[in-house]
Formats: sequence, structure tokens, C-alpha cells
Amino acid sequence: MILTSSGSAAPDPCISGLPLDTNETSPDEFCWDSTTFGGLYYSANKHKDLVASEDWWGERLQYTETDGQYELGKNNPRNHVIGEDELVYSTRQFPNKYKVVSELGLDANTTPSELGGMVYYKLPWFGKPYVAVENDATQLANLVIDQPGSDKKILKAGDVWDLGKNYSLTVNQVDVEGNKVWFSLSKEGEELESGIVDADGTIENQLFTAKADFGDGNDQLYFITYVDSVFMSATDSFAVFKYTWLIDKNDILIIKEGDEYQGFEVKEASESELVLKNSDSITLNLDKDVKNYFTDSWYFQTSDEGKGSTSPNGYVIYPAKELSKPGNYTLRGLPFDTNVASSDEFCWDSTTFGGLYYSANKHKDFVSSENWWGERLQYIETDGQYELGKNNPGNHVIGEGELVYSTRQFPNKYKVISELGLDANTTPSELGGMVYYKLPWFAKPYVAVENDATQLASLVIDQSGSDKKMLKAGDVWDFGKGYSLTVNQVDVEGNKVWFSLYKEGEELESGIVDADGTVENQLFTAKADFGDGNDQLYFITYVDSVFLSSYYSFAVFKYTWLIDKDNILVIENGDEYQGFEVKEASEAELVLKNSDSITLNLDKDAKNYFTDSWYFQTSDEGKGSTSLNGYVIYPATGVVIEAEDAPESVENSTENLNMTQDSNESEIISSDYSPDASEVEDSENKNNSPEEETGEESSAKLPGFEILVGVYGIAFCRVFIKRRN
Repeated sequence: MILTSSGSAAPDPCISGLPLDTNETSPDEFCWDSTTFGGLYYSANKHKDLVASEDWWGERLQYTETDGQYELGKNNPRNHVIGEDELVYSTRQFPNKYKVVSELGLDANTTPSELGGMVYYKLPWFGKPYVAVENDATQLANLVIDQPGSDKKILKAGDVWDLGKNYSLTVNQVDVEGNKVWFSLSKEGEELESGIVDADGTIENQLFTAKADFGDGNDQLYFITYVDSVFMSATDSFAVFKYTWLIDKNDILIIKEGDEYQGFEVKEASESELVLKNSDSITLNLDKDVKNYFTDSWYFQTSDEGKGSTSPNGYVIYPAKELSKPGNYTLRGLPFDTNVASSDEFCWDSTTFGGLYYSANKHKDFVSSENWWGERLQYIETDGQYELGKNNPGNHVIGEGELVYSTRQFPNKYKVISELGLDANTTPSELGGMVYYKLPWFAKPYVAVENDATQLASLVIDQSGSDKKMLKAGDVWDFGKGYSLTVNQVDVEGNKVWFSLYKEGEELESGIVDADGTVENQLFTAKADFGDGNDQLYFITYVDSVFLSSYYSFAVFKYTWLIDKDNILVIENGDEYQGFEVKEASEAELVLKNSDSITLNLDKDAKNYFTDSWYFQTSDEGKGSTSLNGYVIYPATGVVIEAEDAPESVENSTENLNMTQDSNESEIISSDYSPDASEVEDSENKNNSPEEETGEESSAKLPGFEILVGVYGIAFCRVFIKRRN
């Protein structure tokens, strides 16, 4: 989830669900569980039960047709209305062993009676896991701490352990000779419990539990800790605490039928399940840049109408979760059970792994079985031994050359083409065609220069079609990557603007553009020799208009496009990238394979990295799988949302995010913007040039380009003065 500087405002960072094409999906197939929508809570060790067709656990989000009209899906692919009560959110609890039980290998006979059983129950509620108090889905408590089995907390007398949610544990005294520790549990400074525990090697004595009356019940368990040992250092006596578990008994969420939560009404509230339905109909705006919210943070994203779908009437739709709060997030791929999947099924594309680049408007080509576009990550068995999958579910070694990463470019219309409705006959020859080609490279979209996958350039800016950049003489537009555009003069009477393109202070191009209403005159392009080619396009801008405010003359720029011609990534066979070797480097495709074998650590808490940022996550061995020898596996990548994101170049954008967002330090105005005097004056005050600050008259106020004509000796016509590196 990164900020980009493509000159426009795009959707905030998000975690996406599996996209579905309305032309290919029946109404009952619009259903997402925690394996197909990352906004829902997922545990690899519970996989087989989370995906079960009956008696499933966890959360589901599903479209259910109710009135027989305007149903979603292939029977009416263009319908974009989800009626009242047709979007159903359901959640069910599932068991989790207390750490003291699982780590000490206790069973029904050896589990202390104070626990009331071997397990407690978790229930996800809009993506967040709660504890279902006494296994009741209608009573939800925050899980304050569930200390990992391998974790130890070492405390001496006087130490205070902050457990979270204003709860704390204070060690009052440690008696090493007597093998005892005296401690207190408090909330907001008020003592709730106090106990003396004997670390004598018996579970009953070493375990401490606390119960209270809260929620709708009496004498309910809310705190567990275990004193593993006490010991003395040279100066102090210490106690070691393990398996600590605590719920917030003072903040219980009671759920009842008829309650409203984030646009949903509770229709069923039983001890075993909660079912909610949308209170109001949802009319989807079929625009790839528009979020259709149905909760505070969940929304439906679609393609543009007729884009991405196999039908000109259809569209692509998927749920997404906005990531607006700072923190660390995980983008997951679709999990596979090694006891169910065959070796050739371990394949992820951009719709099934959020770490890959995705565009809803390209969906049908991204998922195509042949002549597909974009990225794929696939396991391919090579030596006939220890293959991954159901023939050998316990194998956890991916051999050298068996993990294949492939990427292919795909066409994108220049904004000046798509927004002005140009075709092959009306496209200016300077562009060399109507499209350029993007190629994702380990999730970052690059430009394949001259449609060659072996020459990749960073896309510095691709100004959104609805955006305008308003500049006066002396203003500098910072594109990023060291590139900038400076407006030298604006001639309102002559309807012209003179500007220069720079990189790191050195002028690359200079031109005079006539905003006379003809595409050829209003368009400016620049070419240069770079990469493996000559005279290749790297810069486009379009002068939409010039106008005069009460003080200054302005030019309005649109459809600006720029690649970093000075940093071309040339890819060749044999090159090494992040643990992969390039095996095929052609103009049409890049294919890489892992250089070394990958031995997976079958631990749900272990990350098995195979690039700098991508890793395989698995369940514990035998957990989540339908086989005691199998396990669950999926690719994943971490994402960090900073408190204040700083602008970066568009090369870091991933149109999906999964994580798309565009930003620019320079001022952007919308396509329907018409400046009034006060707004123009504000812009003038913010962007005064050095000449204006000293009180000297700006050249922008001159009626024409007299100074320019004197220097260059040119007439008032469309002229380009270019300097090429």
C-alpha cells in the first residue's frame, strides 16, 4: 500500500477479494470466504473447516437473490443493483485450544477443571477475531493477550507487565526458597485479582485462573497464567510466566436480532451463528476508480462497464477492505491443501495472489488460460521426485527450478487517446500508435519500451484523464525521479505556452505549444535514444488551454505521461533476480525459476521467503489439511502503512492491493473545474516565482513572446526546440 505520484488521486490502499465476472458467474457463486477475501479472518490451521461446504467455520460474504428481479450474474450481466437483504454476512465461532493445554500436551483427563475445558471459541466479527464467551456467539469479548507458546515473560518483584487494554500484572514478591510468586492483576490501577502460585512442577499448582460475572453470564473465565519457574540472579529473584490468556470482561459486545451494524441488520443471533443482511439496496457505480462502500471499511470495487468482462454488458466485481490505519498488513494468496491439490494446480495469478499486479479492466485477459497477460507464480514438477501435492502430501521441498515466475506485457491506451476518443486515423503520428505496454515485474508495473519485455522503464507519471495541472510562468511541476516541467512563458493573446522539461536541473526538451483546439498542435512529445533503441518516445503532455486571471496567465496541462529513460532495466538470459534466474527473456515474455531449492518450515508462524518480500506461509504439519501428513500453503507479502505516507514514483504502484494509490505534491484540479478569481489568487500566492517575490514583473504578464522571439527569431507558430541527451 504505497503512495504513488502519477498525478491523480486513486483508491486508497486495500486488500482485495477474488474478482468475479458477472458474465460468467451465476447468482449463487457470488460468495467469498476467508480464503478468497483477505478482509475476512483466516487461520491456516483451521483451513479445512473454514472452506467446508457444510458446518463451516468463520465468516462468509454472499449475494443471495431474494425477489427474482435484476439478479446479479450471467443471467443479467449488466445489473449493478444489490437489493435490500441480498448481501448476507454470516459468521460462526470455532474452537481454539488454550496454549497451556496445547503446549503441555494435556488431554481431557489431565486438563485442570478450573479451565472448564480444553478450548475457548473465537468468532470473527467483520474481520476481527473476538472470543465467544462461554461458546456463545452473541457475547463477544476482545482477546487482550494470548501469549505464544514459545514466549516467556520474566519479571522480578515490583515489575509491571502491561497486558493491553489497561490491564496489567504486577509481581509483588518472589520467594525462591519457597518456590512461590505473589502477583496481582489490575485494570486502570484497580486490583481485580491476587494470587500466590507454587511453581512446584504440578500443573494444578502452577496454573492461575480468574472468573467473574460479566456479559450475560456468571462465574465466567476471563484470565489464565502459568508460572513456569522461579529463579535467583546475582541480585534479584525472578518468576517466569507463560501461556497467559486474557479477555476484556468489562467491554462485552452483546448481539441481538434487529441490531444494526455498519449498514447491516442482524437477522439471526443464536449461540452458534450470526447472520446479517444489508439494510438498504446497493447501487454499484461501474467505475474502476470508485469505491462502493457497504461497511465503514469494506466496499465493492468494479471494472468499468464492459471492461474486464467477457461481455460488453458485463463487469468485474470484488470486495475490498480499505487500509487507512497505520500498521503492518499481509496480502495473501489463495491457500492450497497439499492433500487436495494436484502438482499442476499450485498456480497463482493476479486474481489469486494480492502480491501480484492487477487491473480489473484487464481481468478477462489476466485469467485467460491461453495468451494470458500479467504475472503468474507456479510450481512445476521437474524431476519426478518429492512432488508437491496430493500424490505426496507430506513433501515440503520445492526443488531447484520448480518454482516458476512468468510475466507478460499488456496494452494500455495513452490517456490522450482514450480521453479524447481518438482512433487509428486521428491519432497523431508522433505517438507511434494508440497504446504503450505495461509489464509487471515482481508486482511493480513498468513500461515495456517499444513493446519489448526485455527493456523496462519506470513510469514516472501517467496523469489521470480527469486531472488538470494549472501552472503560471515560473511554476515548476515536480514529476518525481528528478524530472520536472517548468513553464517559461504563457501568451494568452497568442494562445501559446513555452515550457521546458528538466532532469536534475538539466534541460532535456523545450517547446512552444499552441492551444488552438487541434490535437496535433496541443500535443507535445519527446523522443530520445535509450535502452537498446533509438528515437524512442518517453514524454507526452497536452496543453488543454491557457487563460488569464486577475493577475497572471495560466496554462492547463493534461494527459501527461513520462518514463525514466535514463534508468532502463535490460533483462537477459542468465540474469539473477531475488533468488530467481532468468531462463527465457524474449520480447513477449520473461520466465524465471528459483536458483536454489526451497525447504518449507511447516510452522504457521514461520515465513519461508523466496524473494526479498514474498514468502510461503504454511499451516503446521497436519493442521488445516484433510490429511495428517498434509499441510496448507499460500504465498504472501507484507505491507506497511505509515502514519504519513510520503509521495513516491508510480513504479511502486500496484493497481490492485491490493494496493493502489496515486499522489502528487503538485496541485491537481478536476476535469470540470472552472477557476474563480479567489482560487487563482490562492494558487498564485502559493506558487510565486522568484521574480514575483522581488516585485519584478513576471514574463507571464506580457502580451506575447517578445523576449522569446528576440532570442530565437521565430514566428508565432507551433515550434519545438529540443535538446536530446
